[in-house]
Amino acid sequence: MAAKSKKTNPELAERDIPDVLKENENGEGSQLTENYFAVSVLRDFVLSDLLKKDSVEMLYWAGKNLSRNLVLDMQSLPELFTKAGFGDLEIAKQTKTSYQYTLNGPEVEQRFNLNNDDPEFSLETGVIAETVEKTIDAYCLGTYTTNSKAQSVSIKIEIDRN
Repeated sequence: MAAKSKKTNPELAERDIPDVLKENENGEGSQLTENYFAVSVLRDFVLSDLLKKDSVEMLYWAGKNLSRNLVLDMQSLPELFTKAGFGDLEIAKQTKTSYQYTLNGPEVEQRFNLNNDDPEFSLETGVIAETVEKTIDAYCLGTYTTNSKAQSVSIKIEIDRN
């Protein structure tokens, strides 16, 4: 049974959860989806607070497990990322030993703005790594780098065919 805490986490109290669904100054709805907001709250606030220093590794493996449960293939990844509110995913480069993906869009931009240009994308990297691994039937390891200036993410999937 969960107990209600009378103390608030000062780190969470200092961060403002933005109203990503509010209308912009032109009176138009936001480009961000309700799905994005739910994912953002869970990943960027709840899970990071619960997992602390282990959040990067745990979210990577959670992403791999999510891919296993969803029975994805590489062609379905962009659609999944859009529906899940992860952002716009496209393959940038493919070689015999790796795949290079680019993740961007309003959801990604919002995460850069929310996380002071240092958001983490381990969950997304894990989803892609496991999906590629299942599709090509070879062990894969994913890493990502962020570009805060362009507010985009480069996700590299290394293939080990041994």
